[in-house]
Amino acid sequence: MNTLTEYFKESLDSQSPGMPVRIITGMIVILFGFIWLPLGLIGLLGLLWIVYVTKHPNTNIMEIKTGDILAPMDGLVTLVDTNSGKKRIRISQKIHTNRLILMPCNGKIDINMFVDGLFLPFEISNAHSLNARREITIKQDINSFSSNVQNEVCIIAWGSPLARYLSSPISEGRIVKAGMPIAISLLYGELDILLPADYELTVTLGEFCIAGKTLIAK
Repeated sequence: MNTLTEYFKESLDSQSPGMPVRIITGMIVILFGFIWLPLGLIGLLGLLWIVYVTKHPNTNIMEIKTGDILAPMDGLVTLVDTNSGKKRIRISQKIHTNRLILMPCNGKIDINMFVDGLFLPFEISNAHSLNARREITIKQDINSFSSNVQNEVCIIAWGSPLARYLSSPISEGRIVKAGMPIAISLLYGELDILLPADYELTVTLGEFCIAGKTLIAK
């Protein structure tokens, strides 16, 4: 009973990234059931998968120090770039991994915007400059009224042909703790996290990260 209560509580929360996709999928399942019962049962399997990949991780969020950065998404590290102005870590989702994107640190949502674009395969060389994406900028110093770009953390969730759903209903200006779901990416996507140049990266290329558990920078 508690599990069912938690499901409805999370599904109906206007700030929950999984809320829209769960409600839409549920309505589609009901429609399929009215049209043809076997089709509704197939749709129910899809709804169960949606619930599974959009559930809040049961693992306890790792205790972090001020300035530490946790992995925002389950997946494989496919890029580590330390040569540009900001350090960049790219994480790629797998079919079995959770689709929620978690807050990587304590801070305030400064910018949350969707940039329209194409949905090209990642193999195309300029796909990342053309694809649709969700950009979330996090200000770690919540007490500062000035914009210090050097201390900001930026998450970029990239859209591909199988990751067209890049939702994030979290409000700009909201103070959020590390480990809280702030966005969702379906079905198979990539995520870049941009960090200040003075950060020390603690993950390597090819390492598998667990959202809210793996320390990726400090």
